[in-house]
Order: sequence, then C-alpha cells, then structure tokens
Amino acid sequence: MLTVRTLRMADVEARRAVEPSVAPAAFARPQDPPDRRAHTVWTGSAEALRALGLRRGDEAKSGHLAAAIAGRHADGGALVRADGAAYDLTFVAPTSLSWLWAQGDPALRVDLEQAVLAAADHCVNYLVHNRPLIDGAEPGRGCAAALALHAVGTPPSTPPTPPLLHVHVYLVGVLDDSGALRGPHHRALYEKSLTREGGAVGRAALAEDLRGLGFGITPHTGRGGRGFEITGVPEGLLRMGQSADKGCADLGEETDRDPWNDDSWQ
Repeated sequence: MLTVRTLRMADVEARRAVEPSVAPAAFARPQDPPDRRAHTVWTGSAEALRALGLRRGDEAKSGHLAAAIAGRHADGGALVRADGAAYDLTFVAPTSLSWLWAQGDPALRVDLEQAVLAAADHCVNYLVHNRPLIDGAEPGRGCAAALALHAVGTPPSTPPTPPLLHVHVYLVGVLDDSGALRGPHHRALYEKSLTREGGAVGRAALAEDLRGLGFGITPHTGRGGRGFEITGVPEGLLRMGQSADKGCADLGEETDRDPWNDDSWQ
C-alpha cells in the first residue's frame, strides 16, 4: 500500500519521524543485541541532496529534517526549494512480512527491514522519474528525500497483532531540468492513479527481494487483489493483523479517488 500526505508543520513532522517509540528498536526482545542503526536516513540524488547540505546514507536527524521539509539548507537555514511543499509518501509492508519480522531472529529482521526500505526507495524514485512532478508537465531528474522506517503495534489489551512495518518517505524536493530544487507538483502527486501505480512498483520490488531471501509469494491478495503475502503465514494471523494500521495516525488508504473533487485531503 502507498499513501500520500502533505507535510504542513516541519518541526512536528521531523520529531514524529525520529520518535523512538515507533522505531523498530522499540520492539526489540530481551535476547536481541542492541540496535544502534539509524532508521531514518537520507536518500535521493547527490545533486538534490547537496543543494540542501545533505548526503545520501547519512542519518536524517530531526533538525536537518525539519529544515529540509521547510525547503531550507541544513546549515544556516537559507531557502533552497523554489516553490511548493514537501510530502510524505508512506509505503506499507504486507501483514505477513510484519508477522515474520516480529518472530524472526535479528539477522532476518535486518534483511526484512532492508527489503522494505529498498522497496519504498525504488517506489519514490520511480514516481519522480516517471510522473510529471515538475509543474505537472515534466518528470524530475532527481530528488531529495528521507526514509523513516517505523513499526507500530497495538495496545497489549487487544488481540495480538504484529508491529506493522512501514516506511515514511519524506519527499522534500525534486530537481528540474535547470538543476533547481522544486516542490513536487501538488495535483500531479495527488493524481488518482499515482498511489496505485507507485504501490504496484514498490510491491513488485519487495516481492523480488523476498524471493531472493528464499520466501514464496502468494499474489493477488488484499483490496482488489493488488497485494501479495508471504506464503505460509496462516490466514487467521493475516486477518488479526489487519487492525494494526489503526495504531499510526499517518497511515491512509491507497485509493483511486480524485482529491480535486474531494476536500477531505485539505
């Protein structure tokens, strides 16, 4: 599943991105080794990131992330993004993957986390280079974004559900042909088929990586038969996991609606 959300309050969004209670490390078990990895990192093209004073692969800390969401340079705060706003494109892993992650040993957890992050990264880069995010007319030739891997569970009093793995991709700017960093075109980003196409691209990349890890894939699951699950996870567990997304206020629904005829996104 892929959803789109406009980012409006930079400081609030940046703090939410790095909140320890939703990081995968918050779900470590007593026997697990300490998790000192950064779960929020910069991605995108070198040129776009350089314009904001950032580098691909570095940890995205809250101060620099807040500046980038506002379109400002990480050091000094000079305005860099020429127009528009930043957006959160959230990629949600299949419920079966979250179940396996919750039960897996530390090495498997790392492999699954990397697969979900890579799928989200691939999804957004595809959209940047194939959708008209520059003025609604041209695709971008690069982007600056932060990947934040979150795991959200449900209260202990409810039936057990897996911590739902998902990635918030904070798309803070897209490069145009002149090399200027621009805000993604709002109407193009909210065009009704974008989440379906982007979600399909991300799921295909994730399924390929999971096959490479030795897992079988059961296709045509979920709403409209557009999703997949990892083969072997019992149907009962999958149904129990369907309520896990209610624990994250940032998660929406992959949809075909046109927001320009629906004011609910504003």
